[in-house]
Amino acid sequence: MTESRELHHYFDKPRLDVVEAIPASCRFVLDVGCASGGLGRELKRTRPGVQVRGIEPVAEQAERARTVLDDVLVGTFESTLPATWPAPDCIVFADVLEHLVEPWDAVRRAKNMLHPGGVVVVSVPNIAHASVLAGLLRGRFDYQPYGILDRTHLRFFTRPTAIDLVESAGFQVEYVRRRLDWHSEQFDQKRLRGVLGRALDWEMGRPRRFRGLLAPIADALTCQFVVRAR
Repeated sequence: MTESRELHHYFDKPRLDVVEAIPASCRFVLDVGCASGGLGRELKRTRPGVQVRGIEPVAEQAERARTVLDDVLVGTFESTLPATWPAPDCIVFADVLEHLVEPWDAVRRAKNMLHPGGVVVVSVPNIAHASVLAGLLRGRFDYQPYGILDRTHLRFFTRPTAIDLVESAGFQVEYVRRRLDWHSEQFDQKRLRGVLGRALDWEMGRPRRFRGLLAPIADALTCQFVVRAR
């Protein structure tokens, strides 16, 4: 029962970091794997006038999402979309691609579906997180009900391979954001992100032999990467 409640909360999260990645100019957003519509609900709350449509394979979740989104298709990304749906100018894959056998095909299909000049926003868990690396050093790779080692994950990504995934479809990456995993009252995520950002900017200005020293440390503190590409 406890695990069921935790899963319900997990899949209902608004994912503010993903919402922030969606350009303000986007008016027709397609949320692939929208669950109960938490992300779309937050997007519509903060941006009146935006239309959010979702695709969700679990009928019960789709019914809940239909109460907050403009429309929801019960199915997968391979399903034929309703002819009445406008071409999206943003397609969101928030913690979806790692569950697919061929995520590369999904990103290519997204490129063909987008309105010209549209963007794709991808969120994937980081398999290079410190907790996973620590487990591997102990000979452990224990699947969990959700999170980085979700037992339903079929594909695993690091920062470079997440970028490769998106670029393989012909997208141009605009930015990569880290969702940090840091719990401290004295040093919150926003502050840590700022410190790491300034440190990484400093590193890029150094001679080549110094580069790449801080990025692995930042990656080890990152539980998810959010990639936006056009």
